[in-house]
Amino acid sequence: MFKFPLIVAAVLTLTISIANAEINAGRPAGCLLVVRGKEAIRGECTFTPTDKDGSFTISAYNGKYFAYVTMIKKGLAAGYWNEDPYATHAHSPLGELRQEKACWVNDLASVCAY
Repeated sequence: MFKFPLIVAAVLTLTISIANAEINAGRPAGCLLVVRGKEAIRGECTFTPTDKDGSFTISAYNGKYFAYVTMIKKGLAAGYWNEDPYATHAHSPLGELRQEKACWVNDLASVCAY
């Protein structure tokens, strides 16, 4: 039996898995999350890319707060955060955010990763 297609399929699966792991690998970063004028995160945190389009999450090391920034189109994103300390899902919308250098901002919030 000819096994070449199985080898190709295995290599492609491994390649896709590695690419996805690189997208979802968190790394230390300088972060700032301000919502309604109050700082939820300031300082070192975990920055995790979630898609090749530039979407990402930031998470405080203590797990108290985190935020998602999901790209809508170049320079415009939707933001969400967990609002309740230590909540495990980002249930509170931050609204549409526009990019300003390393930050995504609107009148309600700033989500920054340096």
